[in-house]
Amino acid sequence: MAIWAADRMSRARVQRGSFNAGELSPRLLGRTDAAAYAAGCVKMLGWMPLLQGPAAAMPGTVFVAQAAGPFRCLPFEYDVLQSYAIEASAGRFRFYTGDGRIETAPGVPYEIATPWNYAQVEGLDFHQSLDVLYLVHPSTPPMELRRLTATTFSLVTLDLQNGPFETGNADELQVVSASGDTGSVTLTAGDTGAPITGFFQPGDVGGLFELEAGDYASVPAWEPGITVAAGEDRSSDGKVYTAATSGRTGTVQPIHTEGLAYDGMASGTDINSNAAGGVQWRYKHDRFGMLRITAVAGDGASATATVLRRLPTDFAIPTWRWAFGKYSNRRGWPEAVTIWNERLVFAKGDELDGTAVGGYGAGTADFARRDDAGDFQRDLAFSTRLPNPNRIRWLAADRKLLIGTAKAEHIAEQLLVQSGTPGPPVIEIDTQSTYGSAATRPVMADGRVLFIQRAGRKVHELGYAVTTDRYEAPDMTRLAEHLGQAGFVELAWLQEPERQIWAVQGDGALAAMTYSPSQQVFGWARRELGGAMKARSIASIVAPEGTRDRMWIAAETPAGGWWMLRMMPLRDTGEAVQLSYLVDAGLSYLGVMGGPPISNGSGLAHLAGQTCSVLADGRAHRDIVIGPGGEWAIDFPASAIHIGLAYPAELSLLPPEFTTAGGTAQGQIKKILKTTLQLFESGGLEVEVQSLRARTVNTRRVTVPFDQATPLFTGFLPIDTGGDFDREGLITIRRTQPLPSLLLALVADYELQ
Repeated sequence: MAIWAADRMSRARVQRGSFNAGELSPRLLGRTDAAAYAAGCVKMLGWMPLLQGPAAAMPGTVFVAQAAGPFRCLPFEYDVLQSYAIEASAGRFRFYTGDGRIETAPGVPYEIATPWNYAQVEGLDFHQSLDVLYLVHPSTPPMELRRLTATTFSLVTLDLQNGPFETGNADELQVVSASGDTGSVTLTAGDTGAPITGFFQPGDVGGLFELEAGDYASVPAWEPGITVAAGEDRSSDGKVYTAATSGRTGTVQPIHTEGLAYDGMASGTDINSNAAGGVQWRYKHDRFGMLRITAVAGDGASATATVLRRLPTDFAIPTWRWAFGKYSNRRGWPEAVTIWNERLVFAKGDELDGTAVGGYGAGTADFARRDDAGDFQRDLAFSTRLPNPNRIRWLAADRKLLIGTAKAEHIAEQLLVQSGTPGPPVIEIDTQSTYGSAATRPVMADGRVLFIQRAGRKVHELGYAVTTDRYEAPDMTRLAEHLGQAGFVELAWLQEPERQIWAVQGDGALAAMTYSPSQQVFGWARRELGGAMKARSIASIVAPEGTRDRMWIAAETPAGGWWMLRMMPLRDTGEAVQLSYLVDAGLSYLGVMGGPPISNGSGLAHLAGQTCSVLADGRAHRDIVIGPGGEWAIDFPASAIHIGLAYPAELSLLPPEFTTAGGTAQGQIKKILKTTLQLFESGGLEVEVQSLRARTVNTRRVTVPFDQATPLFTGFLPIDTGGDFDREGLITIRRTQPLPSLLLALVADYELQ
């Protein structure tokens, strides 16, 4: 908040001690009454607002590898010590961990084949569970990426078992029969002499099909005290059993769902001295049979299928009680995935399908809704539909299942039902807000879900509000709505150490928000990549030491190449200036780790012909041009050298607000006499006031020789900026050298006309 003082001589001294409101919308330039005004900026580019209030120079990026082509960054986190960034490009995945790429030999990347082109990669949804990453796309079967060892992976198709199925057919004229009840059979659509052509289609191959018996009219019912012969069938408890022995039936009704069981003692005598009854019954099937379609006839009136669950006895009688599997090439595949309440949950269109509790793993997902007896159970799979027909864009698991569609945000929860009460899971869905989501993954931060609104211009925060007893979704870009003009494309959450939400923007720039709901800090800033590179995708994973989060960037170059970059962390307090890294797509030589000082080298072929910034032993070196083969040379030997592209870093303050004898300072003609910066371990800055010539911030002490690095400056640094009279009184601070900077506060002396 600004602290001011004014006197009758029309002079004022104004302090700015916080910048953590970040870059504010031009619409707020007149809102000096807003709390954010005192801590906001007109422009915050290449600077990061920190929770405590200062503005820090954003760190640089390291060139890791040339990518195979356009790609998306995907995170894979087994635990905090074993994390990977995936280069997901057309037809292949490559893997990065630690500081580099996994390779089978020097320069040869380890990769696995995938079924997706680049457009499909952009539409992938995924969810991590231990050493497995579930991946879904509406045009391909769901896949499971499994970590086999620290450096090897496998990608397999997820085996969907026992469903899910579409709603059962209700048209009694649409009938299907089968040629057998086990093994490979032929399914025929329509009655004899009246086939239904086009009923089956090639896209059904690989999908499931369910047949239900209309009744057991051809199977006599089991009764006690009757004589049966081995091999005869009887129906009991909705199931069919085959007599394994001959004799008179007992009094215990068969209800088992597998194997053999007697219905009586089958030996001895009863209380009337009659021979005790008892027949051994083998379970045969229940009312529901399941098949997987393996081929379709040319006219589509029949299909070949493998029986997965034995068909009912009346399989040859056409029945209208059937259902196609919900997922196939014809009907589409899951579009979103998460794990919620120990269930793997898929979304397609406006529908949700959840596995049985614990019913996933080892390459399978069990969507059985009935137990072996054919009864629904609460802990088995569920299927449900949203209250509006908009497609589900994302799923996020909390205590409740959070659902984002193109039109609204919903929650789903499984209602508690009296223990032992039979029936399917009861899933209740409640609409919470109606902002709608873009087709991109959200991020979970501090128990809240941050998602991009359907127009791509806002980021909303979905979180539970005690006061209203519902989930609310305020706009987190409401004070910086202009940032959304370029569009938000993708989000990443870096919790450690500075709590930042990062976003890829449609123009290839990055936006970042310092995010602390408990402190009500939501300051935005921007970051452009050097060399006119464009950020296209980002992913956050834990750094190798397990204490920081690290961001990986898919960057497109002006020449059309794609690079994997890794962003360095914000500088720690007291870190040696020689280790400071503020260049883009750069590389480092760290002889301080044991090598000799050098003044030339190679290895920068990716920057051939480009002008680069250099930091050598903590000294800002003049810019150099990289040779055609990646060779480089500097003016003096150094043990710690960082070479890379410069990127912009500019911070412009809002017009100051303070009270004068004539009232508010807004619009009054004023001149900036002097600017005092309060810095912490900083260097390489310049200050521009009132659009006049920028002045270099000289932090060099007279006792430091010119051939040595200038120590980073901490303290107050007055600058006679010598402004001119205007009505805005703007101040801009730029970082002009690859040196760290931390702006704690700024004091400006004004003279009013």
